[in-house]
Amino acid sequence: MELYQEKVRKFLKYFPKELLASKNKTDGYRLTPRYQALRDCDYIRYNSDQRINIIAVDIDHHQDGGIWMDYDMPQPTWTIFTDRGVQFMWVLEKPILAEIRKHREYAKDILKKIVYTLEADTSAMSFNRVFRNPLRHETHFSHSRVSLKNFDRLKSPPREWLEKVDPKKAYKNLFGGKTPGSIAFESMKQGDGRNVALFDRLRYWAYAEARSGTYEEFQLAQQGFTLNQKFQEPMHYKEVDRIIASIDWFIENKYNKGGYMAKTTPEERKEIAKKNGKRGGAVSAKVQKAEARGRILSVLNRWELFEKKITISGIAKEAKAHKNTVSDYLKELGYKNQGGSIGWKK
Repeated sequence: MELYQEKVRKFLKYFPKELLASKNKTDGYRLTPRYQALRDCDYIRYNSDQRINIIAVDIDHHQDGGIWMDYDMPQPTWTIFTDRGVQFMWVLEKPILAEIRKHREYAKDILKKIVYTLEADTSAMSFNRVFRNPLRHETHFSHSRVSLKNFDRLKSPPREWLEKVDPKKAYKNLFGGKTPGSIAFESMKQGDGRNVALFDRLRYWAYAEARSGTYEEFQLAQQGFTLNQKFQEPMHYKEVDRIIASIDWFIENKYNKGGYMAKTTPEERKEIAKKNGKRGGAVSAKVQKAEARGRILSVLNRWELFEKKITISGIAKEAKAHKNTVSDYLKELGYKNQGGSIGWKK
């Protein structure tokens, strides 16, 4: 144990003081002090919003830990061997300050070159992506450091590839018809509608995953907590949790069921309706509660966006839910009744 703790201390210098981390894929991501994250968590975010210190890529289609040599790349600082492939991480000699746009864009171009050359996972093509903890998985360390200039010789991806991995999708939402991807998360603070921005970005991502049959709650949570860190003022993790929960509930209970019904024949749909009719109002209390909470959350998100006073009676009326249900849910989300002209606040 002492040797492991000493090994953890040696790697503190590579990581920001706080990491978005999780002990496993189902535990949810939390901002965690780096020593604790490196010691206890299997999945961690490598860079902070302010500094890019590590370039990382994920390769799922083979476990060739030496493929970087085929393209005359510098040796990775460490290589993590996964059950499906490898993850390469290069520690930069000089960290990139994310606020300096030309430096950030240069680093993005280099990352795209590496991902394209190695045929790595394009969904992991981000500086804010969560990867495996090198100290808790099978890992080869070289302890080298690199300069971004070492990758300049790599071939730039063709336009067709760039358009494929970063498609422009237009969705109508509360931000005047802008695409969710065009919302500047980096400039958003409290009162700017962060919850709606995150809700829009996540739900359209989830719809696309559900259509393709690849939706996973873990991936939704990962997307949510990573996006939250892009805000100039990130939201409390409980707020992110509830947005993730509402989208996941909708996908599992409405979206997926709707997709199932679309595949049935008219005769099968009649039979389903007949069975539902026999049950009448005998819907389980659990389902009723989940549906009510979904409506309450929708109203709550909208009222917070427009800084409207939150009251039990007001939320209950608009969400068509019982006042006790509203009160219990607000308390569970961390709200308290401030009374008078303030209403319920966190």
